[in-house]
Amino acid sequence: MDALKSSIQEAARLKREFEGDDQRQYLHQEFVYENVMYSVKRGLPWAAVVQIANLCKELLPELRGDVIHDTASHHTTMYDFMVHTYIHHQCLYQAFLKEEVNLTCMHSHLEIHIPPHPLPLCEGTDLRVWEKQQALKELTAIDTAKTEEIHRLKEQAETQIMEKLQVSLGDLSLDDRLDKQALESMVRCFLQSEAEVVKEILIKKIRAVQELLEIQLSQTALPGAGPSSDVSGFSQKGSTSGSTKT
Repeated sequence: MDALKSSIQEAARLKREFEGDDQRQYLHQEFVYENVMYSVKRGLPWAAVVQIANLCKELLPELRGDVIHDTASHHTTMYDFMVHTYIHHQCLYQAFLKEEVNLTCMHSHLEIHIPPHPLPLCEGTDLRVWEKQQALKELTAIDTAKTEEIHRLKEQAETQIMEKLQVSLGDLSLDDRLDKQALESMVRCFLQSEAEVVKEILIKKIRAVQELLEIQLSQTALPGAGPSSDVSGFSQKGSTSGSTKT
């Protein structure tokens, strides 16, 4: 009881001895009070609480610009103390220590995404199986891209042939009369230009088909994988081009 009585008397004495204007006095008192209550909750004896109160009264004005160097465990304790005391009165302490008031505070909403909870070991996937699945997924994506490239080349060849045909027919006039030799010459030029277009497209398609076959061979080397694309369009285009040229 004597220690408690002396603690109360010391707190009353400290309350009377704060210097400065009313706001600074209130802030200084709040600082000492929070440290004292924190010490009480930590279970420190009353004599130690009185010493902490005296220390805090002299400590606050000397904290400007100081950096604390301490162990990780002490940092954890200090962080817990800061969260439950200083954070609630950040603007007040800033006004007291830096003499800055009416500050504009910017608040940002941050979303924290925690990593997913791992599955039990019995439901997990073996590392080698997972790596093969990832490799198969990458090969499948490349396979799809090459298949789309083959179809695109086929459409490109048909489009170019039709454009050249329209240009050739657009040069003709209904009033002009073409003899057999002029007509044969015009058809020969059209077929020659068509053959050049088809040849260029076929070379690109052959390269794409070769790469696609290599990808499919890589897929078959993985367990549970097989060819997932159809390259019959290449052969169909070859037969179409041959019939057109004849």
